[in-house]
Amino acid sequence: MLDQQIVSAVATGNLKAISEQPALLSNLAYANVVATNNLGQQKAVSNQQAGNQVNAPIVAKAVNTVSDLGPMDSRSAVDVLTNDELAQTIADLKSAVEAFAGSRGGGNFLQLRDLKLRINEHGQLVIGVPDDKVLDIFIPGKFTKEEVDVAVDTGRGILVKVKRSK
Repeated sequence: MLDQQIVSAVATGNLKAISEQPALLSNLAYANVVATNNLGQQKAVSNQQAGNQVNAPIVAKAVNTVSDLGPMDSRSAVDVLTNDELAQTIADLKSAVEAFAGSRGGGNFLQLRDLKLRINEHGQLVIGVPDDKVLDIFIPGKFTKEEVDVAVDTGRGILVKVKRSK
């Protein structure tokens, strides 16, 4: 049989190996956690650097688009600023504002503000003429006598009917 010292030494060695196993496994698990955490941080830094590398060209392209106008963009800007339609619209708005601003500096012309304009229940335009004023009504276009009918009612006023033929 085996010597008692050898059996005792083998038993002691086995006991030592078995008792150290939890610490060894714990160290191994801790090393795995540290390695995984390290890889996660490296990936985060890598993603941040990639984002920073993409941001620079995007900002440069946006600045270039805003600052460097092509021929079509430049022409569009010129059309907006110098187009006759825009100038005509501004002149029309200015005339409308002046028309509603009231009379200025005398003269025989009535301004729209001087008249009391309203639409009656029949959809007719009713014009109130101030006392001691003369009202000329001008309707642009070409008309024949048959297309214009003027009716005078001393109690109610004057009715002008205009029918344009095509």
